[in-house]
Amino acid sequence: MQYLHPYKALTSSATCVRYVKSLLLRQLGGGPSVFGSGDEKILALSGFYPEDWPAVNFLTLMLYRWKRGELDLPPVAAAPVVNERAFTGSPYGREGIDVYFDFLELKRQETREVTAFYHKARPNVVAVFLGGREFEVAATTDLAAQTLAVRRVSPSPHTPQGAATLKYSHALVFKIPPSPREFMPLTRQVADLIKTAASLPPQVRRTAKVEKKDIYLLHGGREVEDGVVLDNDVYMYI
Repeated sequence: MQYLHPYKALTSSATCVRYVKSLLLRQLGGGPSVFGSGDEKILALSGFYPEDWPAVNFLTLMLYRWKRGELDLPPVAAAPVVNERAFTGSPYGREGIDVYFDFLELKRQETREVTAFYHKARPNVVAVFLGGREFEVAATTDLAAQTLAVRRVSPSPHTPQGAATLKYSHALVFKIPPSPREFMPLTRQVADLIKTAASLPPQVRRTAKVEKKDIYLLHGGREVEDGVVLDNDVYMYI
């Protein structure tokens, strides 16, 4: 019966991963990890840890309201639960790899799938939604921070927002508190911030030729006879 009451389901203090993914599949298409067509200006990610449940519900609610015409957003693709194993309270697995800190080395299948979609869409903004005690917003580039009047952060290049900043995108980090009653008004505020960020000039990086490595190809590199051509800065950190 939850499918008949998405607002009730998404403003509760529980998250059903199957329900969230099914709802976004119906609304956005695509899958199984990232829902969207591949040409969106926004890529939204959430669901890395169990405490991210408010972020998962909030992101899903915002996208549901957008598809119902209640919010104005540019085209958005989303991976609502990037690390399902950790999100549901299970260990990371035999590799012991934290997906949130794997967006540079790409050792886990989840991060490879999200990164492949990222290079297909080349979104202007990557928005990462995390659980938090209070509502917070931060940006990873000077231009985004100044335009949105929010705090600027320099995240680790291993994180999704850090890797995005080294590539083509501005990145935003939203901390969503466990207060479902506040979700509805906050969705409009967050949608306005994302819409403004999407209108900013894209990140531009110098092209570099590096040695042939599979990891560079996974990061959007183009193989040539004597190496790999990259138009992002990840090679400086690998």
